[in-house]
Amino acid sequence: MSRWAGRLALGFAAFVLAGWLAGELWLSIVGPADIEAVQEVVSARSPALTTLARTVTWAGSSWLLVPLDALCCLALLRRGMPRHAAAMALSLGGAIPLWHVVKLLVSRARPPVEHLQAVSGSSFPSGHATQASAFWLSLALALHAAGASRAVKRSAAALAAAIVLTVAASRVYLGVHYVSDVIAGVLLGGGWTAFTWHVLREPEVRAAGERGGG
Repeated sequence: MSRWAGRLALGFAAFVLAGWLAGELWLSIVGPADIEAVQEVVSARSPALTTLARTVTWAGSSWLLVPLDALCCLALLRRGMPRHAAAMALSLGGAIPLWHVVKLLVSRARPPVEHLQAVSGSSFPSGHATQASAFWLSLALALHAAGASRAVKRSAAALAAAIVLTVAASRVYLGVHYVSDVIAGVLLGGGWTAFTWHVLREPEVRAAGERGGG
C-alpha cells in the first residue's frame, strides 16, 4: 500500500506541476482568439440552449458526482473488487483537489462576458470538465474491469466521451470558462484517472501476465 501511495503522491505533484506550467505557458502566448471563441459562442445563445446547458452542466458537478462515485465504489466492493473501488474513489477524489490547486497557481480571470451561472475563483482549468473527465472515464474503466459485455463497454466509453464533451461545451456556453480552460480540465481529469487506474491495477496486471507466461 505504501508503495502505490507514494507513486500516487508523486503523480499528483507531477500533474499539478504540468497543469501549472501549461496554464502559465498558454497565458503567456494567448492572443485574442481565446476570448473571441467565447464571444462567438455567447452570441449564439438562445433560451432553449441555455436551459440545456444549465441542465447538462450538472453532469460535471461534484454535488452529483461525489454521491454517484460513492455508490459505484460500494458496488465494486460488493463484487469483491476493493482495488478497483479504490481506483474509482481516488480518481474523482484526486481530481477535485488537483483542479483547485492548479486554479490557485494559475489565477486566470474569468471571461469578460455575461455569466449564466454563479461562479467564484479563477478560470483555469475548468473544475467541471476535470471532474466529469475523471468520473465518467473511471466509470467506463470500472465496467470494463467488472467484465461487462463488449457492447456495454463500447456504449459506456461512447457515453462517457459524449458526457465529458457536453459538459465542457456547456461551461463555455455559460460564459464561465475559456475553451482552453475546459480542454485543460479534460486532459487533467482524464490523465489523472488513467494514471490512478494504472498504479492501482499494476500488480494485478503483472500477476495475470506471469500466469499467462507460465
